[in-house]
Amino acid sequence: MGLAAAALTLLPAGHANAASAPPSKYAVSYGQTYSKGTLTWYNRSVQLTGEQKSVSASSCRKTYIAAYRSDGGPKYTRLSERTTKPVCGKSIGISVNVPADTVGGADYVYICLEDTRNSLKCETFDRP
Repeated sequence: MGLAAAALTLLPAGHANAASAPPSKYAVSYGQTYSKGTLTWYNRSVQLTGEQKSVSASSCRKTYIAAYRSDGGPKYTRLSERTTKPVCGKSIGISVNVPADTVGGADYVYICLEDTRNSLKCETFDRP
């Protein structure tokens, strides 16, 4: 076994996917409905894990999340976006991985609580 191969075997499992910033909390609410939980910031993605709640079977909710990167000035680039499945009249756990395939990952995410057609409330959450 060469020196390089021996060094690679000493790396801890999951090293390439290690979080690059501490987890942070998020919460977006509209009336009695909400999406809340934790954002885990990786070098090339953001993981949203939390709870999504809808109080009425006729008033469904979903969570939209978009990852953005700054160009160093006033402009930002949307890297990718994801939306959860609608939840109607109950509370469920949600988990969404949002790719941010650029060196260093996303600078912030934009999260919206939506009904089946519209964004009801949106918030921005910066990378810690």
